[in-house]
Amino acid sequence: MKNAENLLTFILASLKEEEGGRVALYHYLKNFVANDTPVSPDLINSFWLEALQLSYWQERKEALFNDIIELLQRYSSASNDPLRLDQVWDITRLQIVSLDSLENLSQVVLEFEQAVKKEGDHLRVIAESKTRVLALHKHQDGRLTLRGYGHTCRIVGNRLLPLGPDHEISYDASLELAQGKIHKLKAAPNSQIRFTVSSEGLRAHFISGFAFRETQDLTVPGINHEPRIFYPLKRLERFFVYRPSDPYYIEVLTTVENAVKMLQNHGESAQAFALQAFDIGQIAFDQVFSDDKILYMRLKELAKYVNLSRRTSDSRFNEEVNL
Repeated sequence: MKNAENLLTFILASLKEEEGGRVALYHYLKNFVANDTPVSPDLINSFWLEALQLSYWQERKEALFNDIIELLQRYSSASNDPLRLDQVWDITRLQIVSLDSLENLSQVVLEFEQAVKKEGDHLRVIAESKTRVLALHKHQDGRLTLRGYGHTCRIVGNRLLPLGPDHEISYDASLELAQGKIHKLKAAPNSQIRFTVSSEGLRAHFISGFAFRETQDLTVPGINHEPRIFYPLKRLERFFVYRPSDPYYIEVLTTVENAVKMLQNHGESAQAFALQAFDIGQIAFDQVFSDDKILYMRLKELAKYVNLSRRTSDSRFNEEVNL
């Protein structure tokens, strides 16, 4: 059976225009799929679900379908390995809807996730924002799987189904990022980050645009060395990590509290340390813990002692030093 690597080579020789659907399929296979993956209807249907999460392809799904089907017909003929095109979804007939109700979205995701829930797992669906929900699977062995869904769904028969998760993070029983797994983060509406963790550090692939092109491939010692991963991940973890046990939260809060003490005691270099502590605390508050009342009060207390006018243009800190 032909595999993804064979299809990649065939596509490369048949690219017609930079904006065509086959360009997106090429980069999808290159960046998301193992080379030895068999070429099958399931592979193409998975590509549809990934592509249709982008508004660009939602608006051009007929052109996308026609380009890919024409490509697959020629590939199937040239490879002497017939592909069951009747099992490839006709996305021109696929209805896509955006749910305005968070309650309805939560119910759709709950029913979808319950279908894959294993015996002994605990499932929880919570709101990430007004248009997004998270599904948390606590497995029987203590592992945790997190998947995030936007408000775009597809109609299949008389059912509503999510297009697919745009966050997918796995943790071991100690709530450490699982090694050997591909983790997925939606960094922006048209970009995502896929990364793996090992004993040697973290390797990340940054994917951008409707064609799923890789814009950067980097390796760093850990997530705290890459803000584009660290802060989005921490924003997700605040929903299930017990905050007083989170090393990052403890470090931020301790730094801010120490700065207040140094200022109260007129310690040496207290002002310089306080300004640095405020910057650290403000970033944590804005990027991760915006609902945290303790950090809010500590920053508000620190703001009384330092001149913030030259530190930030945020009106919250310039008007009566209120957070």
